[in-house]
Amino acid sequence: MKPILLLACLLAAPALAAPGVMLKDEDLRGSASIDAAHVGHLARGAVVEIVGHQGGWTQVTGSAGHGWVRILSVRSTVSTGAGLSGLVQAGSTRGDSSRVVATAGLRGLDEEQLKAAHFDANELMNMDRYLVDRTAAEQYARAGGLRHRDLDYLPAPQPEKTRDKPAPFGDGGML
Repeated sequence: MKPILLLACLLAAPALAAPGVMLKDEDLRGSASIDAAHVGHLARGAVVEIVGHQGGWTQVTGSAGHGWVRILSVRSTVSTGAGLSGLVQAGSTRGDSSRVVATAGLRGLDEEQLKAAHFDANELMNMDRYLVDRTAAEQYARAGGLRHRDLDYLPAPQPEKTRDKPAPFGDGGML
């Protein structure tokens, strides 16, 4: 429960404007929704000002105007240094391709948002409002046209086979 609280507090933190760059061509939308009206187009490499975040969307201002793009289509160009900003942007910085870096839950948050985050006990209590029982969840699913499906369990993982080192001279036989 505590990690959810931390993420909720972080997402509730006010967004501050930051410079950014478009990572790919993207339609600018009037609101943070895939169904929102297109209000412009931003090309890969376009310089933008990041002014907010909502879910999987980033609010930007650029040459095409003011609107929303998908969060993975834009990257903050704030320089990374030591501390939290380096941690936050580690997942979006390309480095040695032979190394794998896993990040979760921090993409889209900048250093200022992390610094401004604080614990809010009221928000934790508000989470209880989203709790529903099974009957209510099933009614909601039926109203949305969702149907029950039974799925098979994934097969049990098999132990990895250890690879023996190959013999230095082919199959190890004698000449």
